[in-house]
Amino acid sequence: MQLLDDPIFHRKELTEYYLEYLKSPESSSGVFLAAPRRTGKTTFIKEDLVPRIRLEGATVIYADLWEDRSINPSIVIINAIRESILACDGAVLKAAKSAGLSRFKLAGFEMDLAKIGSKEGESISTTLQRLSAATQKPIIMVIDEAQHAQTTEEGRQTLFALKAARDALRGAGPGFRLIATGSNSDRLAVLVSAKDQAFFMAPMEELDQLGDDYLQWLLDNSQKAAKPSLAALKRVFEMCSRRPEPLKKVMRDLYKKGGMDVAELDARLELLMIDALQGLRNNFIQGLHGLEPLDAAVMRRMAQTGKAFTPFDTKALEHYKRLLQDYGPAEQPAPSQSAVQAALERLRKDGLVWNAGRGLWFIEDTQHVAWIQSAMAEEDALRQAAAGGNASQ
Repeated sequence: MQLLDDPIFHRKELTEYYLEYLKSPESSSGVFLAAPRRTGKTTFIKEDLVPRIRLEGATVIYADLWEDRSINPSIVIINAIRESILACDGAVLKAAKSAGLSRFKLAGFEMDLAKIGSKEGESISTTLQRLSAATQKPIIMVIDEAQHAQTTEEGRQTLFALKAARDALRGAGPGFRLIATGSNSDRLAVLVSAKDQAFFMAPMEELDQLGDDYLQWLLDNSQKAAKPSLAALKRVFEMCSRRPEPLKKVMRDLYKKGGMDVAELDARLELLMIDALQGLRNNFIQGLHGLEPLDAAVMRRMAQTGKAFTPFDTKALEHYKRLLQDYGPAEQPAPSQSAVQAALERLRKDGLVWNAGRGLWFIEDTQHVAWIQSAMAEEDALRQAAAGGNASQ
């Protein structure tokens, strides 16, 4: 039996654009790219941009901070640097690797791979400088989901170490570039918008989302005789916020019922997407109702206030009290700050919220924000209708 993988849509023009941008001085302070979750960002980075950079002769160090979020982000980055060093050519390094040694000479200096970034070993900045000297190639450090580095103090310090490497390698030798990506512009912006951040004032931009060329590629690669129209694909793609996976799922479901013409395919495709999204929304809202009452109240306030969310001030505590009264006893005290902190920690462990440090909290998925807002609007409308009905009796 032969197992086939999904074909990959390659974004050649976008790849060439960022390749030229990386070569320019405008990218020297860092390249920060934001794109919503599950919209093809990581696929573009790993399947298009990184291979193309390597073809240009650069050393690429890739670290995905979300691959295993139980591992400290600093360890993930250091491991990626270590793997890049082990991939180097050279008789001394090859002999050390074959002997299972972690200590050897790189660019004329002795170093211990097992102690990179520790007090006993070489700093990250020094290690990258020596890697640059040994390879005589530009170093491109790619950190996917870079905002996750903010979740630990070690991760934050690692970003400062990378800034030190950037500054040390600027104008010296082949050079250094940092590419940092994030699934939410608000969260990634924390890394470049605050003065106490390592890459304060580095440029950040939204990565172009998949467009009509991707949809046409899907149609061209379909083996079905009858296909939905490009216009219908565009409509349902917008409905699912330009996320490929929901689109491909409803396209598979589309053909469970055969014998349809294009008009029927278009109509059924839209109905399938509406049903799929409604099902996801319902499952999430049911899960929200299943949370501890205070946890749900915190989520609701976060969805309402967005970037202005502050967990513990008097206004927030009174708001939690009102929200709790909507779903429980009419008279109860405002929750304590320690109770709110415990609720935030439970939500963080469940992967529903993210702690950016310095008192900043965000709902993990922007789609969840939209669903909570719409659910609260529906609940408000029902309460107003009920109040109006009671007043008329």
